[in-house]
Amino acid sequence: MRQVLFEIPLSSLNANLPDIPIYGYGFMLFLAFVFCTWLAIRLARREGIPAHLLQDLAVWIFVSGIIGARATYVIQDVLVEERHRFTSVSQVFALWDGGLVFYGSAIGAVVGFFSVYFIYFKKYHISNWKLADIIAPCVALGLALGRVGCLLNGCCYGNVACADCPAIHFPYSANPVYTMVERGYQTPAGFTIQSPANVTAVAPGSPAERAGLMPGDRIVGVGSHEIASFMDLETYLRDRWPRGVNEVQLTVRDADGTERTLAPFRPESLGLHPTQLYETISMALLLFLLLSYYPFKKRDGSVMVLFMVGYGVHRFLNEMLRTDTKPVAFGMTLSQNISILVLTAATALALIIWARNRTASAPPQPIGQN
Repeated sequence: MRQVLFEIPLSSLNANLPDIPIYGYGFMLFLAFVFCTWLAIRLARREGIPAHLLQDLAVWIFVSGIIGARATYVIQDVLVEERHRFTSVSQVFALWDGGLVFYGSAIGAVVGFFSVYFIYFKKYHISNWKLADIIAPCVALGLALGRVGCLLNGCCYGNVACADCPAIHFPYSANPVYTMVERGYQTPAGFTIQSPANVTAVAPGSPAERAGLMPGDRIVGVGSHEIASFMDLETYLRDRWPRGVNEVQLTVRDADGTERTLAPFRPESLGLHPTQLYETISMALLLFLLLSYYPFKKRDGSVMVLFMVGYGVHRFLNEMLRTDTKPVAFGMTLSQNISILVLTAATALALIIWARNRTASAPPQPIGQN
């Protein structure tokens, strides 16, 4: 996980200018937009569609998709989640903190597509089925890159992994730690304290123990911040922790009154299923399948149907390993319920495509013949 990839050091040019952080999540969204637009143009040329039309369409779909994805995330947080992430209106627009739901982006993208189609595209008489086939591989590519952004940001995380399963540990600044703490699976930073700020226990083998923290120590500072009470420590670690900072350095006072500064250590979550990587790998394979099938398609629209089936099955199964969303209906999460609708819609589209092509290829019947 790396929430902040790097900073643009404007302060080196002028001391009054702030350094600009480049967030991993936003950077991957930017890469997804660039590469998806490039792929769409390549596929459009194969279909004989002018490249500039796909460039315009990409902007519309990207913006409307982001709006739909964020709106769905906010609605899900307000109506479903027990611990609400949003405490102010400004947080709704903080996209760099993560929080986009793909199915919400799909709905927003469809709205954006038909809006631009009737306003701009209709006069060019371009087949919607051809456009759908162009968009499908681009969505798979965007998902593969976007989930890397989720991994860097620490969102869309999995549940506790079994001993023999692949696992990933997230640092203290990531949401998975808070979730595991709330469920009683682990302590926030590998130790427990009591008022005023005395360490009562340290997890054996934890980074805190390796840094030299011992039961009986009193925490008097975190980095450059003084700690006078339990609430000072709780407030700083939970509410004021700098984004992108993963290491903790404690100053403690032992029973003899001697103060010492411990070596920096990196608190981590339990090993969790790397569901973000699972989706990146799955979407990369789906992208390969779609692009391999594309030259051999016999019916326009079939590439989109193949994508809907592949993603619907993947998302339903991957949601079983995630723990950042709650069931909303029928014991399933919002994305699982929508996955079933997507699979149903894919079946309906497949039948429509088959019937449309069957009608188009049927020979005309002579007059009077039944």
